[in-house]
Amino acid sequence: MRKLISKENTDCSAGNRGGKRKGAGRKPIGTTRKISLTLPQECWEEIDRYCHRGDYSVSEILRSIIEDNLNNADFL
Repeated sequence: MRKLISKENTDCSAGNRGGKRKGAGRKPIGTTRKISLTLPQECWEEIDRYCHRGDYSVSEILRSIIEDNLNNADFL
């Protein structure tokens, strides 16, 4: 069977793709800290409902809840 395209004649061979590039990748939105969070099962179920309803991650939901309520923390 005859090859229609040879690697030598293409500009995008496998060796030219990927790798570390300046400015590539997801931009950070803050500092990452690993924590363990214990909540009642009902809270996790509610978080899961929010995740599935809007196709969000658990991190996005928790970040939103925390950011929305930080202003009220002064009243504690």
